[in-house]
Amino acid sequence: MYILFDIGNTRMKVCMADTEGIRPLEDWQQYLQEAESVLVSNVAGEQAIPKEVQEHPRCRILTWQSPEAREWLKDIPAGLGSDRVAADIGARSLCPGHTLLIIDAGTCLTFDVIGSDGKVLGGSISPGVNLRLKAMHEHTAALPLLDANGEHPVLGYDTSTAMRGGAVNGMRWEIEGYIRTILAHYSDLHVFVTGGDSMDFSQELAGIITHEPQLVLKGLLAAADGLC
Repeated sequence: MYILFDIGNTRMKVCMADTEGIRPLEDWQQYLQEAESVLVSNVAGEQAIPKEVQEHPRCRILTWQSPEAREWLKDIPAGLGSDRVAADIGARSLCPGHTLLIIDAGTCLTFDVIGSDGKVLGGSISPGVNLRLKAMHEHTAALPLLDANGEHPVLGYDTSTAMRGGAVNGMRWEIEGYIRTILAHYSDLHVFVTGGDSMDFSQELAGIITHEPQLVLKGLLAAADGLC
């Protein structure tokens, strides 16, 4: 039995992984000492990792320098976030032998392109939908602070729908444009989308897109399996 920690900028997800699969674990403290291995992805700073997790004798904190990361990926850029490393490993474990585009729509919107041989070809980072909405509020005098929940028409009919439409649809079009650009260079491309801001995409692209909300966790599990 493994315990997997995905510590992000806004929340911490903890799951148990065993022969029954991956499932959420709220009372993780009572299972910690029984764990065969504990794997952590953390982008929120060392202080975000619970002390008892750090002190666990079989705890491994995944980084771009970790041996288990290099089992799956080649030429990892220095400083690549552990959530992106884990998501990239998860994508490779689910779809080996393909060029992969991994899109994580969370606090930030991240793109990673992985070659069919596991080489990290590069990527980009831009604001997630809530950061876009927050920036509009904080850097103007009159625009309200909104979240992404609500109508987001292409043609907004008031300030709120215009802001949401710009943020949500703008991010979707950014993602679709990125997919089309990479697809033009790699015909074997498969796309994984993860993160809290899920959305629908054009029908022409749907066949190469897999929505996988547990991609980071599945990457941690693949890394943990490599340790045993």
